[in-house]
Amino acid sequence: MSRTGPTVPVRPAGSGPSSAVPLTATQQGIWLAELVDPGESGYHDTAVSRLAGDLDADALRAALTDVQRHHEALRCRIETTEDGVPTQVFDVDRVDWSYRTAGNPDTPVERLVGLDSTEPFDLAAGPLWRVRLVRTGPAEHILIVVTHHLVTDGWSHGVFLRTLLACYLARTQRVRPALPEPGLRYREWIVDKLRREQEAQQPDRVRQATARLADSPRRWSPPGLTAGPTGRRAVPVPVPVSEAQRQEFRAACRRLNVTPYMALAGLFALLVARGTGTGEVVVAAPVAHRADPRAAALMGCLIEVVPVRVRVDPAQPAREAAVAGRTATLEALRHLEVPYREVARGLGVPPGDGDPLTNLSLEEFNAPMGSHRLAGLEIEPLPRVGLRTRHDLALSIPAGLSRAPELLVPADRWQPGAVAALAAEFADLVGACDVA
Repeated sequence: MSRTGPTVPVRPAGSGPSSAVPLTATQQGIWLAELVDPGESGYHDTAVSRLAGDLDADALRAALTDVQRHHEALRCRIETTEDGVPTQVFDVDRVDWSYRTAGNPDTPVERLVGLDSTEPFDLAAGPLWRVRLVRTGPAEHILIVVTHHLVTDGWSHGVFLRTLLACYLARTQRVRPALPEPGLRYREWIVDKLRREQEAQQPDRVRQATARLADSPRRWSPPGLTAGPTGRRAVPVPVPVSEAQRQEFRAACRRLNVTPYMALAGLFALLVARGTGTGEVVVAAPVAHRADPRAAALMGCLIEVVPVRVRVDPAQPAREAAVAGRTATLEALRHLEVPYREVARGLGVPPGDGDPLTNLSLEEFNAPMGSHRLAGLEIEPLPRVGLRTRHDLALSIPAGLSRAPELLVPADRWQPGAVAALAAEFADLVGACDVA
């Protein structure tokens, strides 16, 4: 087997001539951030897996070619017009791939991933994703997949993995993968999204989305948060809740007629409110735009960020805050189509290095984290590394609460122990959600 293979030629199947398509509002914001800080913008999505067993590297390389052929987003690059306007085209015909042997079997995974996760992409040439396979032992490899957020979102992790596994299995059997034709193409979704955005930018709709935030405090300055460097390197701090406690919490959510996400949004706001004494909290929440069932199988940047304004009383019980999270989430979703940047402009907030509206964030992390056995391999996803954040405090919620939530913070802006104390307090709120 070859140890190197910088590019793999691929011919897009059934896509026809690639014409330029404008970027969505979300993509425009990501593109600008990448221009300002290439590789360090916080928009490189890195997934790392350990592969144990008899790996067929040639079959894996061929499978990656199949995945790119199947998913239009992976053939995307960003082309800039003479007027400086970014557009996206889908004509990339190569996979950025390499296979190497680790110099030292004891080299930490973080060091292997570090360079790959921050190396800037050539947005104009593409591709906007790369794969590095590192042999760390006789029957062990580390697979590093870095995808730019311009062409991916959290949901896309699962779409990519399922496609890759199906293609790898077929290639080990020396047959071409039989993948279903997509009911909706990514480029079609983009064009429809642009139409919906244009409709949502009518002055009356922007005013409605802006009015609910006009008098709300949007910055949080708790004890322990310093005015130190504004670097985006983040560390995760687990919220100490056990599986039994998560089961009890899910049961409480059913009794309260709220989803775990809605309830945790309310509890997160209550945590912040108790630290400031204010009764209103605004958090930025990325939301997957997959209302069309056909979009479930799409890989791409199908998200919009929406500001969620939660009204809570710092003295109220946790269960009431959970219900307030439902009210706030449903209200925010009414304005989902209004681009985040338009809300910021409507409020007169100038653009900056971080989020223009709030320093708090709430995300549902729905990338698959379970192990897989396939064709003589055991595939184990590794904890997230190389994390970046544009917020001072973010709550990351695993889909279905399959694991404990995490607080993500820029470590150099917090005093030692402060975030761990917040995580413990938040765990107490989760446990108190079922208390009348």
